[in-house]
Amino acid sequence: MTEQRPRVILRRRLLGFLLVPLLTVFLLSMVIDYRIVFRPTMQSYDEALIDNAFALASRIRTKGPDTIVDLPAAAEAVLRSNTVDIEFFAIRGPRGRLLSGDADLHPTAVNARIKPHLSEDVIRGYKVRKATYQLDTTNGTVTVVVAATTRKRESAESRILAAMLLPNLTLIALTLVLVYVGVRSGLAPLTLLSKDIARRSPHDLSPLPKVDIPGEAEPLVQAMDSLIMDLRTAALAQQAFLANAAHQLKTPLAGLQTQLELAAAELPEQSRHRILQLQEATTRLGHMTHQLLALARSAPEAAAAIQTSPFDLSTLLEENASRWFDQAMAKGIDLGFEPERAPTEGAPWLIRELLANLIDNALQYTPSGGHVTARSGLDEQGRPFLEVDDDGPGIPVHERDKVLERFYRPDGSPGTGTGLGLAIVKEVADRHGGNVTLREGSTGRGLAIRVTFPQGGLA
Repeated sequence: MTEQRPRVILRRRLLGFLLVPLLTVFLLSMVIDYRIVFRPTMQSYDEALIDNAFALASRIRTKGPDTIVDLPAAAEAVLRSNTVDIEFFAIRGPRGRLLSGDADLHPTAVNARIKPHLSEDVIRGYKVRKATYQLDTTNGTVTVVVAATTRKRESAESRILAAMLLPNLTLIALTLVLVYVGVRSGLAPLTLLSKDIARRSPHDLSPLPKVDIPGEAEPLVQAMDSLIMDLRTAALAQQAFLANAAHQLKTPLAGLQTQLELAAAELPEQSRHRILQLQEATTRLGHMTHQLLALARSAPEAAAAIQTSPFDLSTLLEENASRWFDQAMAKGIDLGFEPERAPTEGAPWLIRELLANLIDNALQYTPSGGHVTARSGLDEQGRPFLEVDDDGPGIPVHERDKVLERFYRPDGSPGTGTGLGLAIVKEVADRHGGNVTLREGSTGRGLAIRVTFPQGGLA
């Protein structure tokens, strides 16, 4: 068994290839934009802390050995007046003594004399950002610490992320939609080509249409056209061979039959029955040869050689009626024709072969004194049809589908048939997109075989 490879859809593959780079660009864009926007925002909050530290440092005074903080209650209220974050501050003297502020706020142990040092800490269960600044005085180093919770920072960070995330995701989605639409539009000619191929009859060996085919797909279409032309050439060669074979086979068989007739006339009566048996066998051989060639010429492989034209089934019926009268009279069968106008399009010689097999089949199995009627016309849907109706033994319902198969004959069938007649009817009907139905004859017994053709001719 051959391993089935997964179906590859070009649109899905292209979108998959584009999705990875787009997501990579999206992530890089997020990182870069975040750094560009987030850093200045955080710096502005840090600068506010530094400004507060400098403002508190400007309130430190020295009087002799004492270091004091000149911070009025109103100024402290302004410092702590933040509706979102909680503000903390602490000013400690040379020996770490708290001069003002919150006792639980401790400085960071670094050298912060030139500029305030920024760091993270946790106070009273709150995550804070603090600035530590050391000021040299005549009494020693004074440390100023200012801290604030990070609610504003986190809120700003969330807004920044949302402001970057939504536009970037929208851009990615729009890009994928545009790519999908572009790919779908670009592949539309291939889709139309695939639909055209799917709608084609298996017997249509005409070149593929090349309208609006992308340049990348032209080699594929050309390869398919080349294959179709090879099949057409092979079909034409097969038809030429069959035509030659038919001619070469019919001639010696006809000569053999003539010689047997002459020999039968010259032989004595007691030996003549052997020649008559040879004559009958030769006739059957000729009939089978003709049917085999007809079957081969109506096969799907020969479809490319079928030349179609518009014609009327009633005309075909009238033109071929006389060739069956002698056979019907010899068997004592009442053969009638009911031609009604039934225009169609197809291969007249193939329809003629179909009709011949229908009538031959009916004459062969209908007993002496029976009736066979061949008719044409339009059914209730306006479709042209050919029908041959007899009052012979008929075919059981459970075997009606099987008799359309090659070489199948119901058990106990009379005559010397080959089981090819109705198979040829089925093949020709299929070539023309027709439908073969079998039912009881119009008298309530026997068999009626109707071949209905589509409106418009060959499928």
